[in-house]
Amino acid sequence: MKKLIYLGLMLCLLTACGSDDGLDDEAKENAKSFSEIVDEHSDKDEEVTTEAAEETEEVEETSESDEGADLFQQFCDGKIDAEARSYYDDATWTMSAKDFIFPGQENEDADPTMEVTIEDPVDLDNDGEVEYILDNVYYGSMCFDCKDGKVICFAQGEGTAAYCSYTYFDDAYWIVHSDTTHSGRCTYELTKFNGDLEVVDSFTFGWEDWEEDGEYSYFKDDQTITEDEFNELEEKVFN
Repeated sequence: MKKLIYLGLMLCLLTACGSDDGLDDEAKENAKSFSEIVDEHSDKDEEVTTEAAEETEEVEETSESDEGADLFQQFCDGKIDAEARSYYDDATWTMSAKDFIFPGQENEDADPTMEVTIEDPVDLDNDGEVEYILDNVYYGSMCFDCKDGKVICFAQGEGTAAYCSYTYFDDAYWIVHSDTTHSGRCTYELTKFNGDLEVVDSFTFGWEDWEEDGEYSYFKDDQTITEDEFNELEEKVFN
């Protein structure tokens, strides 16, 4: 709109003064100034448009983040339930935070396996949006995807043989289920999710010593590996 106004003024000036050949020096300078002003405002309009687009993207990201935080808070307050998914199979069930014991709610009769703390959110499914985490000292992390009006616990610890945590490895976050507290074995299962909570990659590695005689057998998935290969992989996975 500003550009059209300036072009109109410029046209009026040219019309009043005749052809370009008949313009005196002052008129020509004025015409040049109008042209420069139009160009300046055209550039500024483009900058404003770009800034507006960037601000819109920031608002959308903030809105998504606010929705996730609000949904997670409602879940923790016991106002809404979550859908929980099993690590072992395709089973699902309804999870209520009313069953958990948050800091300040502990008592002598409390079940310590239900005591949880709220951890910092992390982008656990690698989609650019954070997920929310409750942690239990016995079973590890419970990982919640909170968006589109729903709360989904897509990964959690299910017993001491499937302690849940997460790690950043190979440019992505992976959910880890580990069994490191029982004799005769040490196992890590890593699972990588996408933004639709689909498993896009996974692998298992560890060692076995069922006779407990110090003769360890190391493996990655179905392949036997050496002790050095196991140690190298363990260091890479857990930094």
